[in-house]
Amino acid sequence: MSLAPITGDGVKLAAQAADQTQKTTPVQEFQGILKNGLNTIKEDMDSIFEEASALYQIPSKLLRAVAKAESGFNPKAVSKAGAMGVMQLMPGTARSLGVSDPYNARQNILGGAKYLKQNLDRFGGDVSLALAAYNAGPGSVTKYGGIPPYKETQNYVKKIMADYTGNNTILAGRTVSTGTYGTTSVNAAVNILTAGSLLGSFAGNAGLSGAGSLGTLLAAGKGENLSGEDWSNMVQILRLQMMMNMGKDTGTLI
Repeated sequence: MSLAPITGDGVKLAAQAADQTQKTTPVQEFQGILKNGLNTIKEDMDSIFEEASALYQIPSKLLRAVAKAESGFNPKAVSKAGAMGVMQLMPGTARSLGVSDPYNARQNILGGAKYLKQNLDRFGGDVSLALAAYNAGPGSVTKYGGIPPYKETQNYVKKIMADYTGNNTILAGRTVSTGTYGTTSVNAAVNILTAGSLLGSFAGNAGLSGAGSLGTLLAAGKGENLSGEDWSNMVQILRLQMMMNMGKDTGTLI
């Protein structure tokens, strides 16, 4: 049995219903703008190495030496064997370290530092053995009772140790978009800025000053890996964007 085509008023109603489902609420629009803005914030890669160093108690120079040898600080690097990112993590290793996106520089560096720390602990703090395990696997180091007789691994350890112990400075010297400020920060900001009349003030020409507005937003940023300066910049961008969307005078930015 075939169904008769919808015509006349039925077509109009269907079109209206479809149009309604495609419309976004002010909160959804704001959330989209905020998320896009947050994900474009650049982060200094060297600051991530310092963070990983403090977290896992590993010299930052050692971490940079490993990254330099592994990928040349390239977040998108992929080896023939399938290792990925700045610290060249294999898929299985990345998963075991809790790295969901190996091409995310922050996740990759923190994951690589965690793996190096595990190997340092496993081999009594011996840096050469930990590096050999990072390259060839801890099983190979245990099997041979030291650095395995693999030319690649032996050269790998020598290269990194020379960089690490040398009288030189190793810096990544680049910034990366890590998208660290995703769901949690977005939800926190949306909840704050859509509470009460804040969204109205934000879309209008009023300043976001005083208790419960910018101060609250900055407070919410604590613990979200987002600095007060970044939050302030985002408020500026969002206020301007929303005013432009509504065809309003941008007024004086805060």
